Amino acid sequence: MHGALLELFRHKTWATLALLDFCAKQADDVIDATAPGTYGTIRDTFLHLVRAEEGYFARLTGQRFFKPLEDRPARLDELAARIKRLGPEWEVLAQDAGAGERVVTTDDGWRQKGSIIMAQAVHHADDHRTHVLSVLSARGIEGPDLDLWSYADANGLVEHVEPTKS
Repeated sequence: MHGALLELFRHKTWATLALLDFCAKQADDVIDATAPGTYGTIRDTFLHLVRAEEGYFARLTGQRFFKPLEDRPARLDELAARIKRLGPEWEVLAQDAGAGERVVTTDDGWRQKGSIIMAQAVHHADDHRTHVLSVLSARGIEGPDLDLWSYADANGLVEHVEPTKS
């Protein structure tokens, strides 16, 4: 099962970086746009996503690699640098057999297994990437394909072969 979790964390990093890269090429009016049913502007959504990502990791490990992000307009390249730094650390954690069973108590008094926080990190990033794609779509911009099939293809994890005939 660690293999599946590892791929989910690798995908999370890949997809977030791919979307950050795509959005960095857009005009400021696009990055500062929002749409109904989403978290907020693309910039604010990425800031929230990265803050949460760092917070989840710190809850599980007690490690912080950066000073917490301030409440200010975030530069997408700065956010991408944080995700690049954190991605390999998530991979290490995904392979730690005890990480999921580790009991963690949050600052606000919630006690839970590490596996819940790890699953939330994957879900949370996916949810907010969808928000960003929705904002882009509302402005008539087709974002990148970020599903697991695209990740596998981009990383050489699948190959197309001729179907076998029965």
